[in-house]
Amino acid sequence: MSIICNYAVLRFQPYPETGEFANLGIVMVCNNGQFLEMIETRTRKRVTNFFDKLDPSIFTSARQAFAKEINRVAELANAHSHDTRFQLGLFQHLTSPSETMFRFSRPGTVATEDPQATLQELFNRYVYHDFTHREDTETKLKRRINNLLKEQFKDRTYREEKLGDDLYHVTFPFVWNSGGKTAQAIRPLSFDLDDTKSILDKGDRWIMQMGRLKKHGGMPRDTVFICKEPSSSNNDHLKAYREITAELRGANQVRVIPHQTPHKEMLGLLAQTNYH
Repeated sequence: MSIICNYAVLRFQPYPETGEFANLGIVMVCNNGQFLEMIETRTRKRVTNFFDKLDPSIFTSARQAFAKEINRVAELANAHSHDTRFQLGLFQHLTSPSETMFRFSRPGTVATEDPQATLQELFNRYVYHDFTHREDTETKLKRRINNLLKEQFKDRTYREEKLGDDLYHVTFPFVWNSGGKTAQAIRPLSFDLDDTKSILDKGDRWIMQMGRLKKHGGMPRDTVFICKEPSSSNNDHLKAYREITAELRGANQVRVIPHQTPHKEMLGLLAQTNYH
């Protein structure tokens, strides 16, 4: 059974008026009684160089003090591992909005079999900007679609192309041209992301791009997004995914096909293009 964890990203934001911040760590509370934290404690030039007008010693001493406070809260929470309600209260108090240099993002939720491994993955992603896992999801999906198209549509040639004009264009990995026109463009998309904001933001970007592409005359007769849904059982994640896919379907002649669609049905949907 999956363990449900709430997490928040620790941010260093010395100048609230600019809205600029640097991610420094992750705190996580799980429904199995674990309260986890991982904070970057080494001097990071990416932070001090970014906020170059701030005395580095102020950042270093303030970070050390705040890291100790987080560690103290984690120790208190783990001393009450049997009381998940108490732990959640500590998490909410720690991550509540504040006006200090150190503040937290809005909490997200993730389902996992291994909270410690997930903590490390989130830390690598948000602090070290390691997006390998997220990219792998779409790479695997793209490979599957590529094999399917080559095996089943031998009368079509799909290539990666930029659609649009000199002012605006969008790259699709699978574009089929017929009779001098773009008959079909296919794009795999993964919405298996960590929080609802990421899901909605990614969907909004594609809705915007398709609207802009249509204005610039680059919209294919048939545009297909093959989408991977969130793997989390969190209802809010699924609600955000359904909201975005509904908007994609309703905008700019886009078709959305779930990636788990059975093979034979997937072939039928791709064969029945809107191109005439």
